[in-house]
Amino acid sequence: MAEQKKERKIPIEDQVRFIEEYKIRKEDFDEMAVLLERILKNAISELKLMGFATARAKTVESFSNKIILKDKYREPIKEMTDLCGARIVVHFKSQVDRVCKFITQNFKIDEPNSLDQRSKLMVSEFGYRSIHFIVTPEKDSILGEKIDKKFNQMKAEIQVRTLAEHIWADISHDRIYKTELKIPDDWKREAAQLSAILENADKKFAGMASEIDSLATVYELQCEKDKAEIDVLKLQTVISALCDDNDDCVRNCLRLSAVYRSMDNFGEALILLAPMLTRPLKNKFLKLKLRFEYGLLLVKSGGNDFESEDYANGTRIIDEVLKEFDQLDDQARKGNEEGFSYLCYRAGKLFQRNSGEKSRVKDLLIKAYNIMPENPLYLVALVESHVLDNLNSAEYNISLFRTNLICAIPKHKQLIGIGINRLPAFFALGHSYLFLNDEAQCINSYANAAETILCGKYVISPSSVDAELAFLTRLKNINPLLAEEAKLYLNLAMHLYSGIDKDSKYKKSICKYRINKGKKFQPQIVIIAGGASEMDKLKVNQYKRYIEEIMHGFKGTIISGGTDVGIPGLAGDVKASMGDTISFELNAYLPKEPPLEDRKSRHYDNFFETPSKGFTAFDVLVCWADLVCNGVNPSDVILIGIDGGRIAAMEYKIALSLGAKTALVAYSGRAVSEFVKDETWKKHRNLLILPNDPFTLWALVNQAAETTLKKEGKAVILAPIVHDYYRKMQLKKFKSDNEDINKYKVLMPWENLNPMLQASNIKQVEFFELILNRVGLKIRKSENPVLFDIEASLSGTFKYYTEEKSNNSELKEEETKVSDFQMLAILEHARWNAERLLDGWKYGSEKDITLRLNPCIKSWRDLDDETKEYDYDPVRNIPMLLAKIGYEVY
Repeated sequence: MAEQKKERKIPIEDQVRFIEEYKIRKEDFDEMAVLLERILKNAISELKLMGFATARAKTVESFSNKIILKDKYREPIKEMTDLCGARIVVHFKSQVDRVCKFITQNFKIDEPNSLDQRSKLMVSEFGYRSIHFIVTPEKDSILGEKIDKKFNQMKAEIQVRTLAEHIWADISHDRIYKTELKIPDDWKREAAQLSAILENADKKFAGMASEIDSLATVYELQCEKDKAEIDVLKLQTVISALCDDNDDCVRNCLRLSAVYRSMDNFGEALILLAPMLTRPLKNKFLKLKLRFEYGLLLVKSGGNDFESEDYANGTRIIDEVLKEFDQLDDQARKGNEEGFSYLCYRAGKLFQRNSGEKSRVKDLLIKAYNIMPENPLYLVALVESHVLDNLNSAEYNISLFRTNLICAIPKHKQLIGIGINRLPAFFALGHSYLFLNDEAQCINSYANAAETILCGKYVISPSSVDAELAFLTRLKNINPLLAEEAKLYLNLAMHLYSGIDKDSKYKKSICKYRINKGKKFQPQIVIIAGGASEMDKLKVNQYKRYIEEIMHGFKGTIISGGTDVGIPGLAGDVKASMGDTISFELNAYLPKEPPLEDRKSRHYDNFFETPSKGFTAFDVLVCWADLVCNGVNPSDVILIGIDGGRIAAMEYKIALSLGAKTALVAYSGRAVSEFVKDETWKKHRNLLILPNDPFTLWALVNQAAETTLKKEGKAVILAPIVHDYYRKMQLKKFKSDNEDINKYKVLMPWENLNPMLQASNIKQVEFFELILNRVGLKIRKSENPVLFDIEASLSGTFKYYTEEKSNNSELKEEETKVSDFQMLAILEHARWNAERLLDGWKYGSEKDITLRLNPCIKSWRDLDDETKEYDYDPVRNIPMLLAKIGYEVY
């Protein structure tokens, strides 16, 4: 039996007529699509979003297919709502919401026919999630685009999606669910899985973007010196170019003001912002931010004069701004709460300087914290306000926040890691540890602050540091020792930042702690730090050779711990064993009230008593105050670290942050082992990780030693000759087809040689005499130099100590006798080790010039025979080279 033909609701003749009518009207829908696309693109720009918009009229073919397939439209041009379709795609869900808000505010919405596709999905389902609006443009104009009256009766569909939703819809949904093909279930299942992944990615990216946007709203970056000048020029240019766009112009003025403020250039910032105050702005919160910044600058420009007119005017403006924000309607407040919290925080920290503003400060910081309780800076500032509000109940208030402070510490470190408010964050972290009475971590925080001040990378605001110093003064009643340590530390850093030759206000503060007022420190200065009473006695003895090499022939000042145990005790014992061959003073800084079990060594020349009870970082900082007040630049000081506990770890960080070369003996244990793993410090430019080789220490501390060739200016004459000889010898071996091109750089003619390599040659020549002296040889001027055959004539032997790891992984010293000639090569290698380390190189299993890694930075015994030849050759040729400038070895 023949299949019964399905009866159509709409006769085909009518459908043909509808199609002809649409052909006539399509031009109107094309025009409407062009208009919609322009409006939506303007909206993306107006809302400051990243995204795109498209629009088009339905094609005649698509119109025909739909009305015939659906077979339900009796007046399709009126009934169909998607004859003009537009699509706007943005990055995140929060941006979709902003676009939807714009559409509902500017178009008449056909609510029954509009649809949020997300509402159709069950909790366990993933898939097509676009929002569809059926709209009619009834206004005369939208975002400057005039609306022809003929469009007032027409409808269009606007789809709003995130980028991830667009990928799903464009690739999967339209192909799988809008095709006549029979799609296998496996494909549909796979598409659903991909949809779930995209939905999750959409949320993750949105969360990440929201976090980044939040950070940008409530924090400022520590301004970098290299960028500051460029930023000023760039922002000045942008501001000039945006003079017709008030909102964008003000935004960039605020950015430039932040740069000026970081330089304490408040006057320039005020001149910049003053004319902006009268400009009409569309963004109400931006207007408030502008006025707040202006008020803040007025207050800061008045310094600590709380009675000045600038302070009064600035305070009034800030109060007005904060009140006006509270009076904003919900729509204006929405999305700006976090920005407002930052204004409250900044105002609170600003007024914290004035002890008469306690109540105002606490109210502001409570408000900031309530809006963003996850912000660690707000938490610490809130604790500060409670503590300063009533010093008598400070301990109780701190106990209430103890758990919160501990939990906030990782968040602080995360902020610091991404460069946000670096110096204020280190100060806040220091306050946290001060409240928690953790000296080691508190000093670590201020060590990082000092490093930030002195590293030369960042623009430093002295007024901000001064505010921190004033704050620490007020905290002296809570934790006197830690507050005093932090103050002294910052004063040291700021004096060095100002210039060590200047009589800065910071130096006056430092000089209050000065102990050695009459006796000058003899250069060179070496500090020997490390384990003391808690260090195993057997382990201490393993490092006797290291201390002996530091002191061998050394001229200058050595500073150590002063007790009779551990590394400080070893320093005293070695000095005592040297008899009359000493050319240095051994000094110590000890607390006035040391622990009863710690006795002074009898072998130190001078003891300087610090006003502390027990061993603390204060003793270390007072020593540095003495050095600096006596005109010693930390960059001329070398600290040697062996093993060590809590105090030594702080001593290493203090030395590094102030600019001293800090040389730690590898594998010596405890504080050194932890230090070289610390991500913050292990790559520091002044950190030297020494191989287990005592002679490298000897070479290191004698880098500035006076020698005949150096004193008489002959080293700079002989160095090019030494290099030319080395160059000729190496070029004979050089094979261009398989040699590393970087090796050729050290073989350039002297005039083309890298200045650092020239300096290296000079240093090598200066050490000739020091190396020769170790085996009993000297040099002298001679009109007819006699060539001394070093290799043949040296018959003596030298006690050379090597270290081997025993079963318990501790170093065990073994004595080996080597020839004097071999000893010269050993000392030459030690000199090279020291030179490389001071030049920023470190040991690495493979040579890497970019990272400054070299596998030869190790003890002599660990070198292969081929590498040792590089040390034999220079010492073998010393007499011949010296003869070229009229000197002989004898």
